[in-house]
Amino acid sequence: MTKKIDASEAMSTAANEAIEKSQEMFSKTTTASEKFVEGMIEVNATAFKSAELVAKKAYENYVSNVAAAFDDAKSLAKTADPAEFYKSATSSFSKTSEKYTAQGKEMGEMASKVFKDNADLAKKFYSNVFSAV
Repeated sequence: MTKKIDASEAMSTAANEAIEKSQEMFSKTTTASEKFVEGMIEVNATAFKSAELVAKKAYENYVSNVAAAFDDAKSLAKTADPAEFYKSATSSFSKTSEKYTAQGKEMGEMASKVFKDNADLAKKFYSNVFSAV
């Protein structure tokens, strides 16, 4: 004997199954979205912190360089003859060139590390996001 299927019962069952599956999908996508947002916040926070460190170092260099320029100008202003002026100017130029070169190298290394660290974090984040999809 075959069981008679009531049309309204079948529609109700199908609707309930569709709602249940939709709720499951919503729950999964909500969890994935939360992880995505948390990851983006982490990536952005790291990038901003890195940029802050580079900016602070650039500002420190700026303040130091301006102070050194005034010291050098005062030193040059105290010279009494052309030979002494030349010696002081040459010394100042050499010292400043070395300082700027060292600062440039340090800033370049710092920026390179920042880009690498942020790129590594972003790669990790995006690979996790897309592997979960």
